[in-house]
Amino acid sequence: MAAHEIIPRLWLGNRKAALDTEWLGVKGIQCVFNCTKDIPFVPSIQRKYRVPVDDNLEAEEIRNLELWSYEIVYKMSREYKTGQPILVHCAAGMQRSAACVAMFLMATQNITPDQAIQYIRSIRPIAFFPNANFRGALDGFYKAFQRTMAPIPNSVSFIK
Repeated sequence: MAAHEIIPRLWLGNRKAALDTEWLGVKGIQCVFNCTKDIPFVPSIQRKYRVPVDDNLEAEEIRNLELWSYEIVYKMSREYKTGQPILVHCAAGMQRSAACVAMFLMATQNITPDQAIQYIRSIRPIAFFPNANFRGALDGFYKAFQRTMAPIPNSVSFIK
């Protein structure tokens, strides 16, 4: 499957989902977080965010995702509060985009990296396969977030 709905209105997917204008239209998606350096955006998407990170297991790229983490979570939270569907994608929908969704869940659902990974995998089994390539970024974000921020207010808890 090209994309899975992780929580209501928050989709995690791959390049195919991101470029499928018919699917995007059916789902009402007008906000896309593109976690690649090179996959283009569909012109019809109104709100576009690029997270320019490569999935090559290099320490620099893992650190880059951690550096982007607060901005990613802030923008995803702001967009999610509009009530409109969001797609977060990378090439395969397995690592970069899954890590971004995990950070959002950690911040809004007040869960640990392990809980976020487990929850996402329960819905999108290929996520973080075979391991979480960006685990260092997830752990770094979690530690910093717990130290400096309160959980982002969310009226509904989706994860038990």
